Amino acid sequence: MFAKHSKIITITAIATSLSFGALYATAQDKYGIGTSVGPDEIAKYDNDIHIDGTGLPEGSGNVALGREIYEYQCALCHGEKLEGVREMGAQTLHEGRRDIKKLPYATSLFDFIRRAMPLTDPGTLSNDEAYGLTAFLLVETGVINDPNLTLDAESVKAIKMPNRDKFIIDPASRFTAKDLEDK
Repeated sequence: MFAKHSKIITITAIATSLSFGALYATAQDKYGIGTSVGPDEIAKYDNDIHIDGTGLPEGSGNVALGREIYEYQCALCHGEKLEGVREMGAQTLHEGRRDIKKLPYATSLFDFIRRAMPLTDPGTLSNDEAYGLTAFLLVETGVINDPNLTLDAESVKAIKMPNRDKFIIDPASRFTAKDLEDK
């Protein structure tokens, strides 16, 4: 008896799945949603940078470029002095929970800037602009004391952030203590 009901349940499940698939296809045609993603679109988002610097792109940027980009692209949300504009949803970048000094790796800062900023058009900064912004922020927050700092892939991964040795690995993370060791 159970086998008979099992077959009916299986057939019903398949029929329901096919029906929803047909409805989705109709919605795709009718409303223009659900377009396929091509290799170029995937590449745009599949560009994460490992904490050891693997994946850092070519290019370079200095504090002066970073300051210019910050004033034009970032100050609206992050404030003229990195104080954060709460009405825009941005917290301070040099104290409290979002303090850049608390990051364990400069590569993480670069990666976040490159992928998620500016808020209005994420991922549109050039590599040079992202390196420049990273340099500017590291100098402005006191991590590095060099107003002429220029960063590229090699120099970003060589930076030892003040909080590196105090960083605690999230147990749910895919990273281990070995991943965090200096190479």
